[in-house]
Amino acid sequence: MTDPTPSPVAEAGAPFAVMLRGALVPSLAAGAVTVVVLTVVRGSEALAGGVLGLVVSVLFYASGMLMLSRLVRSTSPHAFFAVAMAVYLAQVIALLLFIMVFRGAEWVDGFALGVTALVVTLAWQLFAMRALRRAPMPVYDDPAPGSEEGS
Repeated sequence: MTDPTPSPVAEAGAPFAVMLRGALVPSLAAGAVTVVVLTVVRGSEALAGGVLGLVVSVLFYASGMLMLSRLVRSTSPHAFFAVAMAVYLAQVIALLLFIMVFRGAEWVDGFALGVTALVVTLAWQLFAMRALRRAPMPVYDDPAPGSEEGS
């Protein structure tokens, strides 16, 4: 008798984990390059704003992906949509609180923060979609070995 090996089954959060792994490092690299360029062009005062924009942007997107990968355990589109909207609402509230706290900070270069956040956002979206498109995601279950197609 042979021992059939079970086929790998993608877990519920798999697409988000793939997107997180594919987008995190390129986004950090793009943000770091942006911070260095802005610091050279605008001076040392852009360093704090750029680093803050990099950290907040990466935390914003990574936390969303991590929360979705942990919370989405159902294949129901209604459940997925509800969880995604709740996660998005939580992110928007956190971003609003961040803006309220750092709104009047004189040590933050707003231009550097905005440009860095924009670059990280574009890099994150591009590489997350690239990772999702290249990931092997099964769209059907393989038939069990030894079972007949017609039964």
